[in-house]
Amino acid sequence: MKSATGDEWYEEALNAYRQLKQRVDRVHIIGFSMGGVFASHIAQHEPVDKLVLIAPAFEHIKLSQLNRLNLTPRHFSEHMKMKLYQKIKKRLKDIPFRAYQEFKTIVETKKDGVENIQSQTLIIHGTLDLLVPYEASVDLAEKIPNATLELIEDAPHLFAFTDRNQLELNITAERFLFNDEK
Repeated sequence: MKSATGDEWYEEALNAYRQLKQRVDRVHIIGFSMGGVFASHIAQHEPVDKLVLIAPAFEHIKLSQLNRLNLTPRHFSEHMKMKLYQKIKKRLKDIPFRAYQEFKTIVETKKDGVENIQSQTLIIHGTLDLLVPYEASVDLAEKIPNATLELIEDAPHLFAFTDRNQLELNITAERFLFNDEK
């Protein structure tokens, strides 16, 4: 992450898509956070049967914008119970500032054109996301022609850190991906 650019991250995702497409007839893409931005950009330009965007990072919350989330004391209590800060604190120190700058740049260059996505699309977002506002996913669902939005109550950005939210995410995505294959 110290030397790679956001464009290189995207090219790696695009190359993985192209390699997969050579081996299979149908492609489903699942993208989380910045990966959701990449997945949506690939789906604008390449054939994708189904697209799942999990908390896609088309926007990010700045500390000065936390009031925009209309969080209640219960929301903060839920976050404290999950001990999310302690869980990600070790990881945060390993992310160079340059990588954060690359993230912001790549999102700016890849966020336009979502209205051109033709894939069946499921957008999943937690209402307790303190990194990416879930309202951005509400707006996104209105722009993508074949999109469905599922909001998971009290789920943070990092779904995987809570068993209940991870299970709900998995079930929601599985139903979407496999509902027509019965």
